[in-house]
Amino acid sequence: MNWLRKSRPAFAVDGVELDRGSNGWYSFAGESLAARPAVTAAAGRLPDHPELADLPDYLSVATRDGREWSFGFDDGMLVVFDLSRPGSDTLEQVLAAQPWITAVERADREVFLLTVPEVLTADVVLARCVDACGEAFRRLHP
Repeated sequence: MNWLRKSRPAFAVDGVELDRGSNGWYSFAGESLAARPAVTAAAGRLPDHPELADLPDYLSVATRDGREWSFGFDDGMLVVFDLSRPGSDTLEQVLAAQPWITAVERADREVFLLTVPEVLTADVVLARCVDACGEAFRRLHP
């Protein structure tokens, strides 16, 4: 089994199947990472609000190398984080202010591209994005 662990990318999460797309990026649905300790801890820090119940299940992250990540939302979360409106940038500002992110680009209304300085595992990236969502929600819904 040691050889199998070594052959997995450093951003892989034990117990979570890797899903590599034709573009070479590995996708991780939030629901596949929701039970990971880092993600459950981040979800526990979210504001107590019905719209945030099961938030990780509506998110996803993807990477090809563990340093460049995409972070996306299901359509149902667009209104919650004010992402449907052109020019809405609260979440982008929150992400850009995170010390673990070196660059942020909004690729689409529901997708952000994030660059991080070191290889991170998918569960850690999702957990940190959940924390950023909590901060953005607090700003949008004081």
